[in-house]
Amino acid sequence: MLNASRAVREPVGGACGSRRGRAVLGSFGMSAAVALVCAHAALGAPARAFSEFRIPASTSDPGGIAVGREGDLWFTETRRSAIGRVTPNGKFRAFPLPAHSTPTGIVAAPDGSLWFTEGNDIGRITPSGTISQFPIPPTEARFSPTGPLLDGSSPYAITMGPEGNLWFPEWFADKIGRITPSGTISQFQIPTAESRPYGITLGPDGNLWFTEERGDKIGRITPSGVINEFQISTGNNFPYGITDGPDGNLWFTEAFADKIGRITPSGAISEFQVPTTRSTLSYGITVGRKGNLWFTEEKADKIGRITTGGKISEFRIPTSASSPTAITSSANGNLWFTEWAGNRIGLLRPGLLRCLVPKLKGKTLTQAKKLLNQGQCVAGKILEATKHKGKLVVVGQTPAAKKVLPYEAKVTVRLG
Repeated sequence: MLNASRAVREPVGGACGSRRGRAVLGSFGMSAAVALVCAHAALGAPARAFSEFRIPASTSDPGGIAVGREGDLWFTETRRSAIGRVTPNGKFRAFPLPAHSTPTGIVAAPDGSLWFTEGNDIGRITPSGTISQFPIPPTEARFSPTGPLLDGSSPYAITMGPEGNLWFPEWFADKIGRITPSGTISQFQIPTAESRPYGITLGPDGNLWFTEERGDKIGRITPSGVINEFQISTGNNFPYGITDGPDGNLWFTEAFADKIGRITPSGAISEFQVPTTRSTLSYGITVGRKGNLWFTEEKADKIGRITTGGKISEFRIPTSASSPTAITSSANGNLWFTEWAGNRIGLLRPGLLRCLVPKLKGKTLTQAKKLLNQGQCVAGKILEATKHKGKLVVVGQTPAAKKVLPYEAKVTVRLG
C-alpha cells in the first residue's frame, strides 16, 4: 500500500504540556472545549484540525507518503525526481535521485530504510539519505490490443510483505513483483490481460491483496505466487488504493465510482457510496485510531472517513484545488497526506474536528464569517433587522459562544 507504518510516535508539544498535548492531538479529551482552547492558547485562537506545510520546491508534485522510524515523514517528489523528508513541525529536506525518474509509492521497512517505486526501478533510501536502485526486468506489453509492443514495468505502490520482502504491482506489465532486502526481484503474471494493477497491501491472512485498475478486480497473491481474482460488481470503477482494515477485511477506493469497497478474505465484496459526486477518490486509504479508515478525495479536496459499518463523513482541507492523494497514520492517530497540486504536505488531527463557536457580537458579517471559519464552524441563517442605524453588526447568535459542536456546524447570525 502507499501508506506507512503506523507504529511511530510523533513529537507533541504545545502550551498545555506534553502529556495533555498528546491527549489533545490523539483523541478528543474529556472536556472538548478546554482541549480546543488549550492546544492553541498561546496563539489566541482555537486549535485547528488541519495544518499544511508548503514544500520549498515549486515543482515537487508529492505522491506517496510514509512515516519513518524516527517520526519524520518521507514522501516521493514525482516531478522533481527526489525523495523528500519533512519533520512533524515542517522542516523539509530533499534527496535527489541519481537518475531522473518519477518516484510514486513509498513504504517504511523495519530496519529504518524506505523503499519506493520509480519508473522501471525499485529504490531504497536509508535514514541518512543513501540511495540504491534496483532495475526491474523489462516486460514487453501493449497499452492497447492494437498498440505496439513496448518494454516497461511502471510500478506505483509498494508494501512490506511476509519474510521481510517487499511487493509491488507492475502497472504496465500486468505483473506482481517481489524484491528481497538484498535486491533480488521475482515477477508473477496476473491472469487478466491489461488489468493494470495499482495498489497493494499485506492482508490479515498473510497474503498480498492488490487492485486491478482496468480489470475492475481485486487480486490476491500468496507469498509463493499463486494468484486469485475477484470481480467488482460495479463496472468501470477504477479501484486504486487498498489497505488492511481493523475488522479483518480489505478496504479499497474506487476512483470513478465514488465508492469505498470492502472485500473479505474469502472474496465477498461490499461497496459504500461517498456523498460527494465526482470526488475522484485517489489511491490514499489508511487505518486510523478508533477503528476508522481514512481516504483522500482528489477532485473534491476532502479527506473522508468511513467506519467499518460503512458510515462516511467528509472534511474539507483548507487549500482548494490541492488534490490530496496519499495518506498515512502515525501512532498518535494523526493523519498525514500529500497534496499533489497544492505542493504541500497536510496534517489532520482527527481529535480536533470540532466547531468551537466564537463570540460574534459587535462584529460585521465579514468578520463573523472569518471567526466562524477559524473556529471550524460555518454561517447558517443570516437574519437582518428591518430597521437599523449605521453599519450592520452582529447583535445575536445561535448557539451561544464557547459551545462545542460537530465539525462545520451551522451558526445562525442576527444582524442589527
